[in-house]
Amino acid sequence: MKILKYVMIFSVMALIGTSCQDDARNTEELIDPWLRERTPVSFKLEGQVGEATIVDNWRNDTEGTIVITMISTAVEDLHHVKVLDLGLQYNATSSVTVGSTLDISSGSASFVVVAENGESRTYTLRYEEFKEPIVGVYDVDQLWLYGGTGPEYGGGAVWNMMEKSWRWNVAGKPTAEEDNTITLVLKGVDENTGDTYGTCYNDAGPDGMYASFIYDDKNWTKHDLKHFYRCIPEGEGTWQKNAKTGAITFISSAGVRRTCSLIGAGTHTLDAYKNITIQNMAFNFPITEGVSDNWDVIWEDDAKYLWHPRNFIVKVTKR
Repeated sequence: MKILKYVMIFSVMALIGTSCQDDARNTEELIDPWLRERTPVSFKLEGQVGEATIVDNWRNDTEGTIVITMISTAVEDLHHVKVLDLGLQYNATSSVTVGSTLDISSGSASFVVVAENGESRTYTLRYEEFKEPIVGVYDVDQLWLYGGTGPEYGGGAVWNMMEKSWRWNVAGKPTAEEDNTITLVLKGVDENTGDTYGTCYNDAGPDGMYASFIYDDKNWTKHDLKHFYRCIPEGEGTWQKNAKTGAITFISSAGVRRTCSLIGAGTHTLDAYKNITIQNMAFNFPITEGVSDNWDVIWEDDAKYLWHPRNFIVKVTKR
């Protein structure tokens, strides 16, 4: 019986061994996951702000998306937007490379990344526009002035620049600006500070004229007061906005810089006696250079316009 038992056990083991050898392997060979890597580690386009969001479709391994924030006005041609950075996994390749371009004029584009083992994934790229609230077109309504010697004694005034219209006796009175349009175009953002910058266009409007700011004093002597009041450059200039303070600096083609705040609708206090009402919004430029108090003319026009203007205020309506 013992011999028979051993024979039966040996026979079963032999059959099992034969079966294992004869049956073909029905599982795929294991693949090193690094050989299948197709996810970009970095991506950047011309005009892009910040990092790209790269997401693979877990439901479909052949698809992925890349979402970026960008400034489209910083790009010359959305049909040909340059790839500035594309970081790939080891030995992966892509249908686009650094220096090549993508057509995102429709709002999206796609490209293919191929892993070392030949598997591919198509990434759909789309962009969201970077928002800067001050960008847009402004219609100039009126030019205003706050100034004067000794406002704490009642010597301040808040005037429409044409309040004393006889002081402006040459072509290009302040009213010449009231058909102007000011267009602010975004061109970029400093990724370290968040400060934005762009181009400013001050169009002269239908009359083709800008204010000359030639002022007649009480003795009818003429003074060129552009150093006070030409705060927004004629024609084309540039602008910068401080991300922390919100201050906007206009820069002329000659490099003259004038800084303001953009104030909203409402009544704004200027001193203990004076305030100004803004119907829509206004660029408010403090005037600090070249001013001085003249107590001899404290109650006269010259004290406000000529000696110590304090704020130049451009009332505007944004379209």
